[in-house]
Amino acid sequence: MSTASTFSTTNRDAHVRKLLKKKESQFLNIEKLRLFIGTWNVNGKTASEDLLPWLTDALQSPPAIIVLGFQELDLSKEALVFADSIRETEWRKACESAVNRISPDVKYQTVQVVRMVGVMLILFSSDSVREHIDNVATGTVPTGIMGFMDSQRLCLGNKGGVAIRLDLHNSSLCFITSHLAAHVEQKERRNQDFRDIKDKMVFTNSQVDYNSNSNISSIEKHDLTFWLGDLNYRITDIPLEQVKQHIDSRNWKPLLDRDQLLGEKAVKNAFGDYNESPITFPPTYKYDVGTDIYDTSEKARCPAWTDRILHKGKHITPLNYTAHMGLRLSDHKPVSQIFDIGIKVMNRESYKAVYEEVMKELDKLENEFLPQVKLSTLELDFGEVRFMEPSLLTIEIENTGQVPADFSFIPKLNESSYCKNWLVIQPSRECILPGEVVELHLTVHVDEKTTSQLNTGQDNIDDIIVLHLEGGKDFFLTVTGKYTLSCFGCSLETLIRLPDSVRDTPRQLIIDMENKLDSACTDNASMPIPKELYFLLDNVVNNGKQVRDLFQQRGLHQEIVAIRESLDTSPSADLPGKIHAVAEALLIFLDSLREPVIPFSLYDDALSAATDEAASMVIKSRLPPIHKRVFEYLLEFMLELLKYADDNYLDINTLANVFGPVLLRTETDKAITKADKQLLEQRKTLFISNFLRKGHI
Repeated sequence: MSTASTFSTTNRDAHVRKLLKKKESQFLNIEKLRLFIGTWNVNGKTASEDLLPWLTDALQSPPAIIVLGFQELDLSKEALVFADSIRETEWRKACESAVNRISPDVKYQTVQVVRMVGVMLILFSSDSVREHIDNVATGTVPTGIMGFMDSQRLCLGNKGGVAIRLDLHNSSLCFITSHLAAHVEQKERRNQDFRDIKDKMVFTNSQVDYNSNSNISSIEKHDLTFWLGDLNYRITDIPLEQVKQHIDSRNWKPLLDRDQLLGEKAVKNAFGDYNESPITFPPTYKYDVGTDIYDTSEKARCPAWTDRILHKGKHITPLNYTAHMGLRLSDHKPVSQIFDIGIKVMNRESYKAVYEEVMKELDKLENEFLPQVKLSTLELDFGEVRFMEPSLLTIEIENTGQVPADFSFIPKLNESSYCKNWLVIQPSRECILPGEVVELHLTVHVDEKTTSQLNTGQDNIDDIIVLHLEGGKDFFLTVTGKYTLSCFGCSLETLIRLPDSVRDTPRQLIIDMENKLDSACTDNASMPIPKELYFLLDNVVNNGKQVRDLFQQRGLHQEIVAIRESLDTSPSADLPGKIHAVAEALLIFLDSLREPVIPFSLYDDALSAATDEAASMVIKSRLPPIHKRVFEYLLEFMLELLKYADDNYLDINTLANVFGPVLLRTETDKAITKADKQLLEQRKTLFISNFLRKGHI
């Protein structure tokens, strides 16, 4: 058997890389390099102070790489929608000026910048190191407002994380800066923000070589990872005066014993596998701006180490970890840390010898053996599946043959995807060395995009997936489960006609109603809008109209699931969960409607009418009866919230930004440019704001 008949060139290269990885100690040397990391929440202020002390106070020699993270770079409401920010330009110039005054003997280049609203990360390298940096990529994950984005929606993240990853010689490095949820009681929200950023970060850059040695698919796959930012964990269970007394005497231990981050790390709730150097500096938040005095305002917030730098990986030697008390433009103090890191550098002669040895071994094996694998099971039953509740099953693939085995999931005949949209398989392809066992994680997750098809019976939790073994046989895995119907994903026409809860209504009746929609049958409904929507709106008005950050801070996932369960089983105004979870559940409910409030058929006309108030009113008059009633209820709801703007800090643009994307949706996703996406979102905002500016319906 020839080599070509068993392995494609691409797969063979993957095998070679994996075999070389196992032998890299034979041809890679570890060389030391100095790294500087800084983080600062600048509270929306201009770059009015010289940043050089931040970079040099603890510095003994010029670093090869400098990474600077910023939070609250821009606090303007416009920054939530528009891509450009004057603050970014100001702070970039200030950083570049300071960096290139560190040493007359070292010049620095800006390698990459990434910003998401007020969170920004800048990476500099010395000229001598820049030529060895490759495969630079960036990623963003919003966690504020809705904290999610698809091909039709702009990111509306006032909090979240941004990241830069790169290859330096033969080491992969990843840097993340984040701004997590605020307020002392939001510890669980911060933990969830961390998990969301860690799990959802995707790196994108057109210049990345995806066939390189680097695995850039996730934060967790890098050799060296550094996480910095305003993580917002607080000190709890100590009276304010005692906290200040401990600070005055520099008695850190009683405070660190009650530091939320250290507590959550210890029990693996967040940052469990990251390391942090001992803290020997005062809490970095909250100061009166322009002073070194802790908060003397009426709120008198307790000091806390909100600003942190953590790391993980081999060959990291942490050095000076400190705060810079002399910089006073913000209510936070900047923090920095210096590291000596070990970078893997290739010995060319040794590599050549190992490479030749690997190729000879592979040639011999490929000509003598076929790839063989064994799967722990071919049947996966997920049991009961519910909306927004991911269900995970794991199977093992063992290479029982004598040669590397390369597998991938392939589409069935006449299909474009290897699995249905509600199924996620990780990894979807992999190279397994002889004797190696790889775990396959299969997750069924029904979300806003997939629930309607399941509610109508047009789809089921039922699929056959094909695992293809390159040069070997195919394996057919069956995936089964039973979806529990939900009010999330139903049509307005069906929900308005249901006298009972979705769970108390015969499954087939709901499916039949979803497949025979008739807006004329809604006139005799007992309520003007679906009861589930009414109770969500009623709860937000009664319990949240005076709450700050409403619709700008996400709720806890488990609370949103509890709200969905309550609406599906016994809808009432007495909903579980905190107000931010109820507000997010409302948006998810609207986003998951089978047909949006502004029907698909009127989407283009609505966007065209957005720049003309009178034309927008005409669109409202063309809405089907139930859609028109729901739209008017939602407008009244938003106007009611605006009456309490002094308390909740909401305004017309913010509400239009939040509700526009869920009320105006396209039926199919289309690939569009970032500029076109921004224009669409601006049109949606304009359309909704046309009605809110009138002040009445």
